[in-house]
Amino acid sequence: MVPHMHKYKFECRTAENHKHTMSGYTEKMIGIPAFHVHYFRGVTTFNGHSHYYSGVTSRPVKTKNGHVHRIAGKSDETNGHKHKFLNYTFEDVEYISNGAIDGAFV
Repeated sequence: MVPHMHKYKFECRTAENHKHTMSGYTEKMIGIPAFHVHYFRGVTTFNGHSHYYSGVTSRPVKTKNGHVHRIAGKSDETNGHKHKFLNYTFEDVEYISNGAIDGAFV
């Protein structure tokens, strides 16, 4: 399998009466084609405060046109609260060449 990254964008669960949008690209793939994962990390900001988040995706989930990965976890605690998140990457992949994709370095 060619090294690739997945884009993701979704809202986390509500905490303290608000949600954050989590978006970005997964990082390098680790493993073999049938069993690989990606790291992900980011920061999300809303109404004057930010949360950091990071983790490892699930292994590939086969789809009609390729595969996706499950992204789940909790953000760090800021202003006395955390946000849980659970969603999937987009099916489309971006192939890695020369270490950069749309400004994201791997």
